[in-house]
Amino acid sequence: MRKLLPAAATVLLAVLAVVGAALVGTAFVGTAAADGTADLDADLVTVTEGGTAVFGVETDGIDEFSIVVGDESTSGYELHATVTPDDDGVTSLVFDHAATDGDGASLTAEGDAAVSVESETDLDDPIAPGSYDVEVAVDDEGTADAGSLMVEPASSDDGSDSGDDGSDSGDDGSTDGSSDSTVVTGSDVEAADVVVEPAETDVTVPVDLADGESVTLRIRSAADASPAYIMTEEATVEDGEATATFDLSRTSHGDRATLTVRGNDELDGESEHDVLVVDESIGVQEGGSGGDDAEGGSADDGDSGDDGTDTSVPGFGVVVGALALCAAALAAGRRPE
Repeated sequence: MRKLLPAAATVLLAVLAVVGAALVGTAFVGTAAADGTADLDADLVTVTEGGTAVFGVETDGIDEFSIVVGDESTSGYELHATVTPDDDGVTSLVFDHAATDGDGASLTAEGDAAVSVESETDLDDPIAPGSYDVEVAVDDEGTADAGSLMVEPASSDDGSDSGDDGSDSGDDGSTDGSSDSTVVTGSDVEAADVVVEPAETDVTVPVDLADGESVTLRIRSAADASPAYIMTEEATVEDGEATATFDLSRTSHGDRATLTVRGNDELDGESEHDVLVVDESIGVQEGGSGGDDAEGGSADDGDSGDDGTDTSVPGFGVVVGALALCAAALAAGRRPE
């Protein structure tokens, strides 16, 4: 009997090893399933009225994902669909603007992928020009990635933007200082949560999270901005603030946008901040609305404000001051005590 014990122990150890390997293998399989991803190829997709646009979605380790286009409570349109991705890991979804009136399939897939539309707002006409949120999700894990669909009006003049025979009137998003520039007043600056330059700029917002936590900062242009844009950057919280660098060189003086803080489960929902673009070379006009002196406020006009408002803005003084005021106001709102 004693001679059988070592053999029995060997068999027992072998069985335990097999069971352990099986358990480890199961754990790895579970991890792989949990790590399945779905990511949009682009943050912003543009479609012209009556045309089509393609959403590229890269997937890894998943059998299906969901996609939501729009938000009925804010834009009057919302589509929910479940997608079986293409086997090669890249799924091309085609959005047909003309079909959003219910006359046809507004979302289909190319290749081997398949789309099942679960719900869609019932409309009599195709959706109006503007910006619509796009979100993809895997299982019940929440939003995996987010972007925007920009519906642009159909051209009514054969593609000529402003009738100046191909003149460069801001097609590249740059500010040329023309008389058509939007007037920005002191009250506009005071009302904005964040004031930025039309350049590569650091944007800082208060975030009620511990240091070291990560968040996603997303800037999306207003519906009437041209060119439209959406930019997303990751940021780490430090001293109750998150800072990210955005290339806003294509924006123009007076442009408006929305900055959204998201992407952390510890946040009490998303927070949004109004963004205003101010070009130092054009300046800020005094008062609360644009008037006959709207051409003032450039750096060459000097100190023209009798009420203490500095419209000469040397060294980006007005915008830096506005940023300081906005940061202080936001911080005060975040710290009620």
